[in-house]
Amino acid sequence: MELGILDYIILTMTLCGVIVGLFIGLSGAVAFLVGSVAAGFAGRIGWPLSAHCFEAGWSRMLAVIVFTFVVFWLVRLLVRKTVHGAVAQPGDSIFGALIAGFSAFAVALAALWGLAHLGLADFAAQSVIFGKVFSCVG
Repeated sequence: MELGILDYIILTMTLCGVIVGLFIGLSGAVAFLVGSVAAGFAGRIGWPLSAHCFEAGWSRMLAVIVFTFVVFWLVRLLVRKTVHGAVAQPGDSIFGALIAGFSAFAVALAALWGLAHLGLADFAAQSVIFGKVFSCVG
């Protein structure tokens, strides 16, 4: 099978993640991953909770965005300070590249999975990588 444009996007995102991971190291990559997950949960929880405080849609949305960024920043700072120094160089850069590359690959696949479940299954089905991964997963 021949790779399509979506496959090249997935591979490019993964390569960019690996390159960034080489520079930020293990502590930065783990902190970004954990901070992103925490920010996702904060946004998911913050939206229903903000209905009690804000009536207007734009102010509610702005409050949730600010809350999400604050949670991301705090969790990232805590995790980075905790993990920093756990692994010496050059292992720090190598493990950072692996974690960041995996994270970028997972984000790309999650985006395609989201598109497939939003009714754009034909669009997501054009990816060979997406088809291979999700045929193994189920």
